[in-house]
Amino acid sequence: MRQSPLASVICGLFASAAVMAGCAQSQIIDGEGGSPGAGGSTASGGMNQGSGGTGSPGSGGVSNPGSGGETHAGGSIGSGGNGARGGSTGAGGGVTTGSGGRGGSTGSGGSNPTGSGGSNPTGGGGSCSISSVTATQSTKIPTVFTVTFSSSLAKPTDGHIDFGLDTNYGLQAPIDFTQTMNKTLLLGMKASKTYHYKITVSDGANTCSSADQTVMTGALPNGGLPQLTVTTSNKAGLYGGFLVTGSYTGSKVQSFILDADGDYVWWYSTGNDGCGTRMSYDGQYMWINNANVPDLGAKVHRVSMDGMNDTDFSTPFKGESHQLTPLPDGSVAFYATGSNGCDDVKIFPANGTPSSSAMTVANAQKAHGGTGACHLNNVEYDASDDTLVFSDLDNVCLTKVTKSGATVWVMDGINGVTSTFSGDLWKGGEHGFHIVTPTDYVIFNNNSSMSGGTGKGSIALELSVDVTGKKVTKTWSYTANPALNVGVLGDVQRMTSNGPTGAGKGNTIVDFGTGDEIHEVDANGNVVQKIHSQYPFGFMEKRFSLYGKPTR
Repeated sequence: MRQSPLASVICGLFASAAVMAGCAQSQIIDGEGGSPGAGGSTASGGMNQGSGGTGSPGSGGVSNPGSGGETHAGGSIGSGGNGARGGSTGAGGGVTTGSGGRGGSTGSGGSNPTGSGGSNPTGGGGSCSISSVTATQSTKIPTVFTVTFSSSLAKPTDGHIDFGLDTNYGLQAPIDFTQTMNKTLLLGMKASKTYHYKITVSDGANTCSSADQTVMTGALPNGGLPQLTVTTSNKAGLYGGFLVTGSYTGSKVQSFILDADGDYVWWYSTGNDGCGTRMSYDGQYMWINNANVPDLGAKVHRVSMDGMNDTDFSTPFKGESHQLTPLPDGSVAFYATGSNGCDDVKIFPANGTPSSSAMTVANAQKAHGGTGACHLNNVEYDASDDTLVFSDLDNVCLTKVTKSGATVWVMDGINGVTSTFSGDLWKGGEHGFHIVTPTDYVIFNNNSSMSGGTGKGSIALELSVDVTGKKVTKTWSYTANPALNVGVLGDVQRMTSNGPTGAGKGNTIVDFGTGDEIHEVDANGNVVQKIHSQYPFGFMEKRFSLYGKPTR
């Protein structure tokens, strides 16, 4: 059992109902066979001089190829008179050789010259084609669709799917050509909306795109998600992107993702609380764990982003609590109850299975030298030197260790912990933190009177770390107005680059945990958005995109 003085505050966890299963829906999208462009009589070859006739424009699609044949006999598409673009296989009904004649009016390919996902949706006899397009809705998360398709390119090198609420799109999913039928998930869509999407592939020399297609997302679960109140005071100043988080208690569906508007775009229930909800480093899965304080049994699941595969990893994560951190090599850092009353920092191996064992990196007490009980509540990865940094609430300190267990430094501390640094440290405990750079940290300082703080409002605190001079300097802080006193949980993240719309660089996301609010504030501490929930928030991760490596 943990011996934290806060343990009694956070013992209760609520069971949850299963996520409402969406209705499976498979949409096979093919082009509507349009009439081919009616070419003129003949062309003299070589330059493909268009033959007579006005030729009605083709409407795209895959059926009814041009009646003049299916090949370009003289080179490029009817350049003499700009012959009409026909259906998917011929240009202006195909160009045949023969004597001249003025071409008709320019064929524009109809209202949809790119076709509608047929065998050659680029129209006009393009150099590559996209076919067999399908969009299948997840039966677990009805805002997620799986798109599959075929391409005529033998070795495509680049591809993506643009998607959004209109044909301006705005979202983009990268295509992994190693997947069967180029399987690609559309993530980040709002519930009960029509979304447009378009596929583009290239091999460097040739590029082709499908026509615009549409899917309809499903509804939110009935009463399962927390009720949110979103107040945006400066939309232009928002970082945007997506907020990955969960509910600590109360919610029936505990893990979820919000978009920049504060709308739900993804949700899942493992049957436990969603205190720790974080995407795998490659963005293929969601790791979800319960708070497990005191240690009554860790519940750790890895869920595919379409919700269709849920693997229980609770056994190798025995004793785990609060949150975990996926590492670049696919392994996962976490902490679990140790034999001496202080947690052990551990790493679960990359490609590990539910029967794999985790490696113990260090014991918290031995690493920071404290004499009392420990209560670890956050671990993060420092890529600059391949180390781990963990937070100990009971001993009010951060400790950096190598993966072989050697202590690099200790920041702050009570109960016999000796700090490596002097200067502007903190009191009253801490939970989440973010390593902005090796010398720049933002920390959620609970400032709890239970841990020696003032109890006059939790603080997002930024510290500059002089490793050589062994001094810490406070460079920025934010306290909510009115103040929020958070004794349990709390997290913080600094956005170090421009958001998806080019704004928000330097903004800080402050998660007030059991204060039931998340604030996004600019560099001057002005609130640009506030999200209030009916239930406490767990740890969080703000992401530029739901694809690829994390922003944090």
